[in-house]
Amino acid sequence: MNDVVIDFSKVHQINLFGITIMEPSTVLSSLMMTAVCIYAFFHLNKLGRAHRMYKQIQYFFLFMAIATAIGGILGHGFLYLTGKVGKIPGWFASMIAVALFERAAIWHIKPLLHQRNGLILGWLNYVELTIFFVLTFITLDFRVVEVHAFYGLFLMLFMIEIYVYKKKKDPGSKNIFLATLMGAIAAGFHALKFSFGDWFNYNDIAHIPMSLSIWFYYQGARHMTFYGEEKIVPEEVIEGDLTADH
Repeated sequence: MNDVVIDFSKVHQINLFGITIMEPSTVLSSLMMTAVCIYAFFHLNKLGRAHRMYKQIQYFFLFMAIATAIGGILGHGFLYLTGKVGKIPGWFASMIAVALFERAAIWHIKPLLHQRNGLILGWLNYVELTIFFVLTFITLDFRVVEVHAFYGLFLMLFMIEIYVYKKKKDPGSKNIFLATLMGAIAAGFHALKFSFGDWFNYNDIAHIPMSLSIWFYYQGARHMTFYGEEKIVPEEVIEGDLTADH
């Protein structure tokens, strides 16, 4: 176990109606990400796309909303009540979210690969999530969650979309590239612990490009084309092509 004793008296906090809330700025910046996720989830739902690729992306935003809300409220605001155990549900939700978008990307690339290679990627997705779940539960170390996010979003999703873009010039892929860039910037702020003080620390700063990253993932989800036997071209892409023709 990765047990770290926290001196809560040294953590910035506020008291509202007799309730102590720790790291209130981080709670708010986490809920900012939650709001973007909820917006994306419901707006994608309105598009009514039934294919699994689109549904898995949609549920990426639902689980990421759960992860950021739990992370902000229990993992920061009420950490003194829940302890590190309070972080685990948010960590698991975020890993499920990453695995869902990764799986959607596998659907995106499947029609462009040999069937056997598509199956291997699909099974690898299940094995990966299982391994990281076990490692997270055993170690209770957030670095395991970070490594999983790097693997899923940077190594798998980003590399898959590079391949798809080379083959098809998919407009959704371009947005995913921007999302990856924003995610890398957020990771840099967090790794460097760049802060302007307790009330606007590296967590809060990193949450700004992370919110932008989520927004660009949403734009990517709106514009991705499925290249299977029954090709699915989003209306947004068709409308964009028609506008470009005039």
